[in-house]
Amino acid sequence: MFMLSQSVLQGYTCAVANEMDPERVQELATVMKRKNVKLGADQLSCLVKMVTLRGVPKDLDSYPKDLLLFLSPSDYAATGSCKQYFANVGKANLDLLQRESSERKRLLLEALACLKIPGTQVNKENAKILGHLVCDLGEEYIRSSAGTLLKELSQCESFLPGQEEAIRSVISSGNTVFGPPQVWSASTLNELTGLIPVFDHSIWQKVPKDVLTLWLKNFAHDSPLSRAQLATIVAELLPSRQKRDVGCSDAKKITETVLNDEMMPIYYSPEELRACLKNVSLKDYFPQILTYPFTKEQLAVVKEKLDETYPDGYPESLLPRLGPLASLITAEDVSKWKITSADMLAALLQLDLQNEQAAAVISRYVALGNPLNATALNAIDTKYLCILNATLLNMIDPNSLKLASLHPSACSQLTKDILYVKAKRAFSDQHYLRSYYTLIEPYLGGAPVEDLRALSKDNVNMNVDTLVNLRRDALMSLTPAEVKDLLGINLRDLSNWRNTPPIQEWARRQKQTELDKLGVGFTGGTQEGYMNIVTPKFQPPSSAPLGTVATMLHLLPALLLSFLMMSVLS
Repeated sequence: MFMLSQSVLQGYTCAVANEMDPERVQELATVMKRKNVKLGADQLSCLVKMVTLRGVPKDLDSYPKDLLLFLSPSDYAATGSCKQYFANVGKANLDLLQRESSERKRLLLEALACLKIPGTQVNKENAKILGHLVCDLGEEYIRSSAGTLLKELSQCESFLPGQEEAIRSVISSGNTVFGPPQVWSASTLNELTGLIPVFDHSIWQKVPKDVLTLWLKNFAHDSPLSRAQLATIVAELLPSRQKRDVGCSDAKKITETVLNDEMMPIYYSPEELRACLKNVSLKDYFPQILTYPFTKEQLAVVKEKLDETYPDGYPESLLPRLGPLASLITAEDVSKWKITSADMLAALLQLDLQNEQAAAVISRYVALGNPLNATALNAIDTKYLCILNATLLNMIDPNSLKLASLHPSACSQLTKDILYVKAKRAFSDQHYLRSYYTLIEPYLGGAPVEDLRALSKDNVNMNVDTLVNLRRDALMSLTPAEVKDLLGINLRDLSNWRNTPPIQEWARRQKQTELDKLGVGFTGGTQEGYMNIVTPKFQPPSSAPLGTVATMLHLLPALLLSFLMMSVLS
């Protein structure tokens, strides 16, 4: 029996599983289910391969529900019916699979077939079984099913534009249990909280203003909606036409009571707010009022007051709370900030900054003499690793990578090359340990082919996603046998990538007899007795300089010889 903590179980890797007997891996998986351990997609993909290595278990309900996302109804047949399978899948974390991926599309199609839903109308019972799979139903299903899908749809994290339009159409029609927006109450809005981000002005203008006000006062505080989402509702309550030269009436004077009221934004138009803030000190209130659901126009007024109060730069304690003002922050603002620690940098990079703003923040941090240590690197990697230039990348101490967790796969080749060299140096003392591959894997996009060949001898079970993102020259230099050794238990996944450009190009460079040995159905390799000739790309003669023409003439004999050899061999 495993006596492991949840954090240890969450650190499960393919390298660990590969050292274990399949029965022990199955036992480990059941412990994960009992402890409700959350695993990533790569971990689950590896786990399912190991669990099913000697056949699919007949007690799949004993394993984490998320594992079912990587299996099929036929795999589940010995455990239960397809309806039971999809009821469990509907409760799993569907976002482990990429939106609109072939895997998610397959699951939805199989679910619709299992539940015998031939058309586009889904009843309440089937909607409940589908669970999170409802989030992938197309707009035609949402329209045809009227309001029966709204409860499940309200749990979705996001929607495609067509889905959003369909939801608005169904809501506006009034043909739901909630009725038309004109008769909604604050309680109705509370039931529809999950769909509120989809509503637009065409819906809000039909909801009685007193209902919106009542909902904001009584329910908004406990809702999962963000400050920005609540601000869109506040905007509906403010006058659409702004008056000029607005003064501050006695009834609108900003008092301590007003400043402590989180519904303060609904009492003032932007012009009224500007007028009423003139003689008010906000020094003790800025952190508090920045959490209120002010509209963009109101926030611009608040920033004016902030700049007026702190002309030489905002206090350090206020910097991490500037989130709502993120879109209004300028490079000049950043140049006045005192970013004195990696923790402060991390807090600032959690704000919703654009790349240019983030670059200014990072540059300011470094200009003040601060190091790019592990805390700083982990903060940067969240969103902004790829915007670092070569100068900043070369400032990174390799030892910092021992405590950082970077993911440069989406970055430029230069970034990946620089970071790989540093990572290899950082983990060089662990080169002969099993943990080495886990540590170096995120940086392999910058690895030369000789390092990859060395890894192919270490039984690393590389993911195909990692293989596809290797340096192009390195990938093209690998033989089928080396690719097979690198992928290990993930080899069969290669067949799903055979039509992607890098893998397709790699396959064309290999002998077909060697591709056949992979056993994953690859075609398009070089046949025996034939040669792959890459045709040189020349400039048109009319625009080519003399040196280029000379080069063309120099190559002609070699090209003619290749042509004659092909003719003889064929």
